[in-house]
Amino acid sequence: MSPADRILGAVIAGGASRRFGSDKALALIDGRPMLAHVADALRPQVAALVVCGRGWPHECTLPDLRDGGLGPLAGLEAALAHAARQSFDAVLAVPVDTLPLPDDLVERLHGNGPAVFEHQHLIGYWPASLAMMLGRYIDAGGRSVAAWNRHAHARIVEEPATIGNINTPAELDALDIGIPA
Repeated sequence: MSPADRILGAVIAGGASRRFGSDKALALIDGRPMLAHVADALRPQVAALVVCGRGWPHECTLPDLRDGGLGPLAGLEAALAHAARQSFDAVLAVPVDTLPLPDDLVERLHGNGPAVFEHQHLIGYWPASLAMMLGRYIDAGGRSVAAWNRHAHARIVEEPATIGNINTPAELDALDIGIPA
């Protein structure tokens, strides 16, 4: 059994896209939505895939467990709760706006406890056993991803320099994401 056999992949896709000016998950790259590219890059690395924070055709989708625009932690909370209920060992989470994704995320992040990339700190490996801990963190008013990473004692892993974070249309236009035609 490989480490990916019991890992749930989660695309965190519920954001408001304020800086982008429109729904960036639907922004077209080579004629396909950004979310489709991210899901396709993550799918072969995990046992199952979910999209958090929005509906998406042909994928298992998870709504946030709470109302109130809690940001990406709400999507991670939904993924961890789902993973715990479905007996996955962990969640490999990636935001909808990071491309290109390396094809060895599990190998880079898997290890003892949670791990996140140094600069793309929403890309992370999260043991499903942290579901309740994240819920308590949010209950106590926690909203910051970086503060959650510290709270959970996530290991910091150097990421490949090629991962881009796409927050504006100009960043999308300027980024060489290396998606094959």
